[in-house]
Amino acid sequence: MKKSLTPFLLKFALTTTLLTIIFRTVLSYGLTQNNILLTILASILYSICMFISGWYFGKKDSNHLPIFDIGFRFHFTTYFVFNLISLLWFVFDFNSVSEKIENIYTTILIWGTLLFFHFLFFLRAKKKTIQGINKEDLFD
Repeated sequence: MKKSLTPFLLKFALTTTLLTIIFRTVLSYGLTQNNILLTILASILYSICMFISGWYFGKKDSNHLPIFDIGFRFHFTTYFVFNLISLLWFVFDFNSVSEKIENIYTTILIWGTLLFFHFLFFLRAKKKTIQGINKEDLFD
């Protein structure tokens, strides 16, 4: 497990934290102002920035540590950071009046279910490979 926590995953987690705080700030402001365009734009830009950061740090990470994790560590990090910040957003009362904590719970439940299936797929893929090489192709 010690090899799973790489410098690139930590940088991704920091980037995710920063992007999520900015997203939550703009989202809550847009909802408070009833500005639908701002909330949609914030969501789209957040998605694009998260994809780019995942792609960038994921590429760097796979070159640094050639393990076959099919993106699970990055998926789990995103899940953890986003939902932690979203929950803390409500704890510290930064949310808009129109935001409901139930939406965060629903997100955690649905996304957590998808993450669980990703974990199962990860375990299955991990059994069949050694550092990204299919076991059947090792001794050609």
